[in-house]
Amino acid sequence: MTAIAAQAVQMQAGALAQSIGTAVARQQIDAQKAVATLVAETASPPAPAGQGQFVDLRV
Repeated sequence: MTAIAAQAVQMQAGALAQSIGTAVARQQIDAQKAVATLVAETASPPAPAGQGQFVDLRV
C-alpha cells in the first residue's frame, strides 16, 4: 500500500509542476506581447494605407 501512496504523491507532484510551468510560460508570453505592443505603438508612424499589403499570386 505504501508504494501506491508514493506513486500517487509523485503523480500529484508532477501535475503540480506541470501546471506551474504552464502558468509561468503563459505569463512570459503575455509579457512579451505587452512589450511588443508597446514597441509597435512607440515606433515610427504607421505606413500609409495600402502600403505593405502586396500579395504574391504566383504559383
